[in-house]
Amino acid sequence: MSEHDNDHNSAAARLVAPAWGTDGLVVAGLAAPEQPEVHVTPVQSNPRAVAVSSDGTRAYTANHDAGTLSVVDLGPAVPAVLRSPSAGKNPCAVTAGLAGDQVCVANWADDQVAVFDKEGLSSPVTVDVGKGPCALAAAPGGQAQHVCVVNETDATVSLVDVGTSGSPSVTATVPVPGVTRAIAVAKGGRFAYVASRGDGTANGHVTVLDVDAEGDPVGDPVSVGAEPRALALSVEGDRLCVAAYGSASVSVASVNPTTGRIETPVSIPVEPHPVAVAFTPDGSLILAVSRTSGRLTAIRTDTLTPTTLDEPVGAVPAGVVPGPDGRFAYVSDQASGTLVTVRTSPRKTVEVRTGTGSQPVNVAVAPDGSWAYAADSASGNVAVLDLGQLQPGTPVPLGGAHKPWDVAIAPDRTFACATSPGTAALLVLTPAQGEVLTFGGAVTVKAIALAPNAEPHGVAITPDGHYAVTADAGTATVSLVDPKGGKYTIEAGVVGCQQPTGAALSKDGTTLYVSDFASGSPNGQIAVLTRTSPGTWQQQTPIDSVTGHLSGPHELGLSADGLRLCVANYQNGTVSVLQRATTGDRWAFHMTVDKPAMFHPYGLALTPDGRTLYVSNAAGNNATVEAFDISGNPATHQRTITVENGDSIPPGLALSPDGQYLYAAVSKAWLSDDAPLGMVYGIRLSGGGTAMTPVAASPAAAHVDRPNGIVCPDNQTLYVVNQGRRETPVRDAFLAVITLDASRLKVQKVEQQALDKDDTPYSIAIARDDGTCCIANATSGTVTVFTSNVTPVKVGEPATSRPWDVAVSDDGVYACISDRKAATVHCLRLADREVFPVPVRADPMGVACAPGGARAYVANHKDNSITVISLNGTQGRPEETATWKHELITKPESVSVSADGTWLFVTTENSGAVLMLDATTGTPRFTVPAGRALAAGAPDPRAATPLVYLADTAGAAVSVVNTTALGRVGGTEAALDLRQAVVVPAGLKGADR
Repeated sequence: MSEHDNDHNSAAARLVAPAWGTDGLVVAGLAAPEQPEVHVTPVQSNPRAVAVSSDGTRAYTANHDAGTLSVVDLGPAVPAVLRSPSAGKNPCAVTAGLAGDQVCVANWADDQVAVFDKEGLSSPVTVDVGKGPCALAAAPGGQAQHVCVVNETDATVSLVDVGTSGSPSVTATVPVPGVTRAIAVAKGGRFAYVASRGDGTANGHVTVLDVDAEGDPVGDPVSVGAEPRALALSVEGDRLCVAAYGSASVSVASVNPTTGRIETPVSIPVEPHPVAVAFTPDGSLILAVSRTSGRLTAIRTDTLTPTTLDEPVGAVPAGVVPGPDGRFAYVSDQASGTLVTVRTSPRKTVEVRTGTGSQPVNVAVAPDGSWAYAADSASGNVAVLDLGQLQPGTPVPLGGAHKPWDVAIAPDRTFACATSPGTAALLVLTPAQGEVLTFGGAVTVKAIALAPNAEPHGVAITPDGHYAVTADAGTATVSLVDPKGGKYTIEAGVVGCQQPTGAALSKDGTTLYVSDFASGSPNGQIAVLTRTSPGTWQQQTPIDSVTGHLSGPHELGLSADGLRLCVANYQNGTVSVLQRATTGDRWAFHMTVDKPAMFHPYGLALTPDGRTLYVSNAAGNNATVEAFDISGNPATHQRTITVENGDSIPPGLALSPDGQYLYAAVSKAWLSDDAPLGMVYGIRLSGGGTAMTPVAASPAAAHVDRPNGIVCPDNQTLYVVNQGRRETPVRDAFLAVITLDASRLKVQKVEQQALDKDDTPYSIAIARDDGTCCIANATSGTVTVFTSNVTPVKVGEPATSRPWDVAVSDDGVYACISDRKAATVHCLRLADREVFPVPVRADPMGVACAPGGARAYVANHKDNSITVISLNGTQGRPEETATWKHELITKPESVSVSADGTWLFVTTENSGAVLMLDATTGTPRFTVPAGRALAAGAPDPRAATPLVYLADTAGAAVSVVNTTALGRVGGTEAALDLRQAVVVPAGLKGADR
């Protein structure tokens, strides 16, 4: 800072207050009243009160624990302590500007006051007063002749004559029953006004003492509200106000300055437990602050009309001091140790309804800030909100049993996502082809299945819009989902098969087995491919015919644990069973499964536990399914299920994931009819039947056209591979996605995905975890892959891990996932999927990333804290850098960051208020009532727009909060006490050297 700046700031008014929490004197320069420049000068232990000399050059602190009086030079830009002489036991109050520039200190433990000279150079003169002197008051304006001393223990007021320097004396001691520390002396010094709790009455009282008449009371005590805590006189001495702590009111009365008499007070309701009152310099307003709600009430003195700010000005405010020109006021908050400037206030401006009975839990705002989505966990809708008009739009129904939890909008607005924990689905909302999402625009909803029981909660979208990232509470994974999905081909050179006819995928979708019928070679093989990245596969050593006892391998069956592989040998009428001890071992032949009259086994279906095998059979001019128990060696035949009589066509088989239903696909490829040719059958296995019933039949079912491969991705869906027809009349091949009705044996609806008839698509396999499905193409030697690109990244075990919320850094480097069970934030580096666990505190729920990709913030629900994570720590990896605790941070559930990175917005359990923290220091600044039960918030994405949108689960609305609020900048961690604060006007020497 330049010398010119020092001069400029010192010429301005300054606010001086004790900071007992840090043993300092706070001097706040008010050159920029919205942003006081704060300096803390260390004094001695536990400064309880402050006073300033009448010329503004000296400040004095009564240091309770040190037993001293610090004399501070206010002349320099950074005030300095000149000396700290002894002041007796437990000094707790001080007043200055007395006759002869004397200074008076009250010593609680000594039952004395000590009177010093201005510089504190000579030994003080002590005077015995009543017991427990705790508060002092003298006439304002300087050269006061008397000091009034409140003696709390014996309920008296002592009048000390200080008119002769160096010879103070007590002139009177007046009993005031239930006396409190609230006292004021009128201009001119004749009358003192003393508050008391009263004796055996519900109300408090104000007693007027005539100082010139040795403290004689002026009339009877005047009744005010219960338990008066603070008292103030207007500058002209014609108005009195009293904060009645016990009755949530301020008593305001007119005063006759000549006689000192108080007229009958008027009680003005304010917030509960008012602890401080003050008049603005022009007398037009009375400011009262509530200790319980933290709210400020302004009362017009002409009409006595109160106006209470919607939001708190602090958590535990102790005092309020108007600035010198009355345009600003300053509040001390003991909870956060901050000095708050009051000009306007953060407040809820409006709420946008989300529908009767709705329970919005999360909000996402469009990049331009004009509209938003809210996840309504009660109705199964995504609410649509017009933020320009602040009105609700038409909600988007997600369909089925989907209940959204979180919602996110892609930066380019080409899609949005909502999680549905109960259905383990990610719902993708897309606009019309070539359009972007808008308020009120048409939206199509598609469900992408995650792993069963995934319970996805939080969702975020990467800045490039390529992935949606979900936190999967049920499976201890993080899912990377390409919502746009897609289809690609594994080329023949990678597959390495002459004639692919069967396929099987590991549960996690990373290993693919392809059977090579290889009609031109002796017995075929099983190709093995591993997925090294999305869309990229690499050959491994194949399973040859000798190892696998293969003979024209067709369809495959793989157990869920990946330790048992079954191969249908089309040529010799058997099934080979291969086994291994671990997934890292090589496959070895285990046994052969066969029976008399088993011919051309084609389709296989293996139960997830690998114990029961279903094999298609074309013997005896019938299509049947043979069931075998393969848990022992040899296998045991259990039963025969008829698929179709009169046709020796071995069907493709599929078993529902729950093992309750078996399905078969039968092709009529040899027929030359122009209509679709084929049939899909099904049977409920526990029903005891021996014959399948038709589910879909050609030609009525146009989606059944030479069906070969079939698979069940879930218990309500069938994927059926239809080969189409290359000869005239040509029909395209396709994959039919059949949704079954409640019976699971009839078609509810069908969708189609195009395939290439010239490839001759055969069998299909699916990965249970990520939904990837692969189709083996016999003619081209390729494999077609359909995938949503769901890539689960394991971050723990379900028993010890519960991922909950997710945030992606705006540079796209990390996804940060809170883990409620593991007390960890998993920082997933998106480029290579490496996970860096960062231990945090108990039950981390909400997580948010700051602008610039440098920081993440975590709401630790059970620890009542906020953890700060540096995403590029000392070792170049994420690490905790701080954990912020405060009594206002109670059971935090969500955290979000303003677009400019200045504020953290924290919601807490069952609270209708949002807590605003300084994003750099973690200091609570404001508590803003904004609803009934706030769940989570989304700041406006535009840095220049100071709005935050908060989901109110109990209020069925999204609240809009304007955060321009209180003009408070800077501060100190000292526990300021403005009850003894002094504003030094700019015209005094201490403010202008």
